[in-house]
Amino acid sequence: MYSVRSGFLLSALLAGGSGAWAQSQDVVALRSSLSILNNDNFFSASANPVSERVTTQTIGVRVAIPEGLQRFELDASLTGNQHQTYTNFDFIAQNYSAGWMWSVTPQFHGSLTSARTESLNAAIDNANPNVRNKNTTQNTALSAVYEMGGPWQLTGGVSNSNSINEQALVAGQSDNRSTGVNAGVRYVLGSGSSLAYSLQNANGTSTNDYTSTTHDINGVWVLTGNTTLNGRIAQLQQRYGATPQFDFSGVFGAVTVIWRVSGKLSMTAGWQRDLASYQTSGTTHTQTDAFSFGPLWQISPKTSLRLQHRNAVRDDQGNPTGIPATRQDRLQDTSISFSWQPRPLATLSAALGEASRSSNAANADFVARTFSVAVLFNF
Repeated sequence: MYSVRSGFLLSALLAGGSGAWAQSQDVVALRSSLSILNNDNFFSASANPVSERVTTQTIGVRVAIPEGLQRFELDASLTGNQHQTYTNFDFIAQNYSAGWMWSVTPQFHGSLTSARTESLNAAIDNANPNVRNKNTTQNTALSAVYEMGGPWQLTGGVSNSNSINEQALVAGQSDNRSTGVNAGVRYVLGSGSSLAYSLQNANGTSTNDYTSTTHDINGVWVLTGNTTLNGRIAQLQQRYGATPQFDFSGVFGAVTVIWRVSGKLSMTAGWQRDLASYQTSGTTHTQTDAFSFGPLWQISPKTSLRLQHRNAVRDDQGNPTGIPATRQDRLQDTSISFSWQPRPLATLSAALGEASRSSNAANADFVARTFSVAVLFNF
């Protein structure tokens, strides 16, 4: 458990970041934020819900340094999360993303990136929902692009990913570590439209060692100057050497339309299918189909209003022991948020949301409502 007085993070920002800020205002940007979230069903319980207030303070710095054909970027932050009642869930997140956008020639270029995020797993995903379960995810990737001339490009890369949890998750899921390689080809038009194919092979370990093969096709179609269509379809095969009963395969993907209706109104809408390993006596994996839409109204240069809605159906899949599970969850998540920028360096926001789940499994339904206010300073 940690304890931090209000204002500590802002003081640390001013004390630790002033030197970098003074050295180069052109390449360094600082930020600080404070938010308060009220949740009337903190544990996403089907009965006897309990409320909680979470106060979050963040300090961060972003550095961008161009050097010839190269560019170096770093975004790092400390985020303190304090819970009013369940203080055992308190934690300080140390997050960062760093990248080297390298280029040997204008035709041969790529990136070397590394990112680390710390966050709490949702209580409903924890084997023991009353105990804090912080997840730490680290991703590192090297990618390369060779422009062959005209619209054709060759792509390739290697990646490493680690996802570590403090406590066990439901369905016996454990920490995940994987290393992958990929190669592909991309066709890019001057209009911004593109089509790409890649093949990725990965080796990893979770509950058991596994291998996966993914064929991935994705594209961008600029329909008009105000409308863009993004699409992806992929086929996944995942194999567990020691426990082949949990092998699974399937197709996943997404389609998203971004429509700038007018100078003040834009709309994003889409469908997405996700596959995820989920090992129980009657399940190898889950399939989640989600539809979402989100209009954004730029009321004035300083104010905006956003509505977001997501409706998803999650189905258990597979038949590892001869008796397949039949669980199906329906999830809805709706929020409306208002943002106001009274000064160039300050942004105020407020959001109201509701998340719910209805399930054919006993005692799995819940409704949770949230309200939050936040202030963000950029320097």
